[in-house]
Amino acid sequence: MSYFLFALGLAACFGQPQDVVIEGYRDHAMEPFIARDGETLFFNNRNEPPRETDLHWATRVNDLRFRYRGRIPNANSGALDGVPSLARDGTFAFTSLRAFETRGATIWTGRWDGDSLSRLNLEMALRPGPPPHFNMDGELAAGGDRFYVSDNRWALIGGLRTSDLRVAVRENGHWRRAPEFDRWFAAINTDSALEYAPATSEDERELYFTRLTRPFLRPPRFETFVAQRTEENAPFGAPERIAAINGYAEAPTVAPDGALYFHAMADGRFTIRRAPRACS
Repeated sequence: MSYFLFALGLAACFGQPQDVVIEGYRDHAMEPFIARDGETLFFNNRNEPPRETDLHWATRVNDLRFRYRGRIPNANSGALDGVPSLARDGTFAFTSLRAFETRGATIWTGRWDGDSLSRLNLEMALRPGPPPHFNMDGELAAGGDRFYVSDNRWALIGGLRTSDLRVAVRENGHWRRAPEFDRWFAAINTDSALEYAPATSEDERELYFTRLTRPFLRPPRFETFVAQRTEENAPFGAPERIAAINGYAEAPTVAPDGALYFHAMADGRFTIRRAPRACS
């Protein structure tokens, strides 16, 4: 069995997804991020309409059950606030539209102290250019010195026009975009589809992401992919589609045991699901 999985690749390691219950919470749940110790689940409610999208958190009961703790203190505004992530050193990051019209940037960082957020800062250096360019989402690497983001551009007609993965680095306490590492994503980014919602394993040798393809006169297709590399600073190899995750599903995040949490639409409601990992 282990040889069979190895021959097919890492994508074959994920089993049938299961529903995740957030005790005390009844709204949509999207854009999950599971903390690197597995004990805290961050997420946002449905991102439409934007003015009603907030960041929330819950604490672990077991792999499929979390206890709702509420909206994240000091994180939310009257605009869209979502896509949370957390590094092991307490650096917290999320996307917000609260200053996009005035300053053209969407990524905010702060410090998570275990039950609230402080020291919020708008990361102007991370924006890919003036509007209609923006960052839709991203994830902090476990070590806190790299930030995997999606660079996006809106079209005047038709919504999101482009979405590609990039990386930023933190040097001397400040973030900067790192185009010297664009080669990491040569096998990932495409001209014909949108790549977004990056997620990394603890050692950054596994990259997970969502790819949205919009065929002409056919419904859009959402797919979850994984790409690997043999060394931390090498380019990622050709991505493999994770067949166990299908339908309207997006935004994977990696648990300590290698399982994937993500959000999916079922019966008109977004919920969080977990795909177990069957091999190392």
